[in-house]
Amino acid sequence: MLARVLRVSAVRRRLLWTLLAVVLFRLGQNLPLPGVRGEASTSAAATAGSAAAEADGGGQRLHGLVELLTGGGLGQLSVVTFGIVPVLAARLVMEVVGPVVPRVRLLAAAGSEGAAVIARWTRWLAVLLAAGFGVWVAGAVTGGGCVPLTGICGTGGPGLLHDRADGPVVAVALVATMAAGTAVVLRLAGLITARGVGEGLSVLFLAQLGAVVPGQVASAARETGGARGTLVLVAVVLALLAMTAVVVVVLRSERRIPLQRAERMVGRSALGPTPTYVPVRGGQDGFVVMIPASLLLLVPAPAGPWLLPLYVLVVFAYVGLRARVEPAAPDLADRLKRSGLFVPGVRTGPQTAQYIAYVQSRIGLTAALAMAGVALVPVLALAVLDGPAGRFALSATTLLIVVSAAVRTALPAVRQMESLAVRQAYGPLLR
Repeated sequence: MLARVLRVSAVRRRLLWTLLAVVLFRLGQNLPLPGVRGEASTSAAATAGSAAAEADGGGQRLHGLVELLTGGGLGQLSVVTFGIVPVLAARLVMEVVGPVVPRVRLLAAAGSEGAAVIARWTRWLAVLLAAGFGVWVAGAVTGGGCVPLTGICGTGGPGLLHDRADGPVVAVALVATMAAGTAVVLRLAGLITARGVGEGLSVLFLAQLGAVVPGQVASAARETGGARGTLVLVAVVLALLAMTAVVVVVLRSERRIPLQRAERMVGRSALGPTPTYVPVRGGQDGFVVMIPASLLLLVPAPAGPWLLPLYVLVVFAYVGLRARVEPAAPDLADRLKRSGLFVPGVRTGPQTAQYIAYVQSRIGLTAALAMAGVALVPVLALAVLDGPAGRFALSATTLLIVVSAAVRTALPAVRQMESLAVRQAYGPLLR
């Protein structure tokens, strides 16, 4: 199937655009900021990482998590310093604060034009957040201190900045470059969405993870050493495969409730009953809470192991409740009644709503159990090998983030390529 899809010129062209955007994104994450010693920041990052590994505590966990979320850009003080973090933060702010602001609510109800305005505001907010983060980082770097959240310091050596890079102009240049880097990320994400394959921000996030995660896993295996280090690699691969398989099954699974349309006369012909179905899904947003909940595992010991039951409970409760309320059973039953559809053997109205709610509860329970099992897979696989070590708690969170990003990027991209292939094959017949 892949070979057939790749023979389509439109798919190849979109893949090339996506590859170009990813290469430029990764280039920005490795290109140092103006005035920054590239070799000094790299060596300082390596020193901070080794020191955190020796400490085997909260410093290592925080350093690894920051490296994961920024693609190593913050530790290297690169042009794309913060990766996609400002864009994600801007989206989160608009989703949380937007319903409270009357102007945003009106725009959300205005259709595509309002959505375009909200998207433009989100992009400006992302750049402003990047500038705010940049002021914090530039103040720490130009002041001769350490890079925030990384433990990377330029003291006791040549320093992170060049000798001539001093004064307020340098700080302004650093902030402006970091904000411009976020603007470039927004542009590349939009380019992938419009001309490439998949959703742009998800593709860039997956590329960022692909550049950081193998190094973290190899570092964990190297620190463990010997045969146990090989077991760590095997455990990570098996955990990734098992989690991906379960997540794909849960995301694509549905319970099809059969429907029929009442028989009606059109002229002298009787139409109906026409069989159809309504799909009921569950666990579609399980990773929305799973990743934040997994951060509970990064709480410094000895509290971390005691938070494991709470971690599973949060995932289970959220997925179960989410499946019960989306879509709302009474609204769905009302739409079916207005359309002249009914469930065979069930009365229309409240009885149909009760039946749909019953199916949703069972689907939600199954999805919650599956997602809770997925949440436990990396924890158990890595804890069995080396106990509740800090790096393995971080690796559990890392695996969850990788699987979430991979599945949510790959599935839409595959559907898009299949759609392009079908359009290429049957386009002349549809004209």
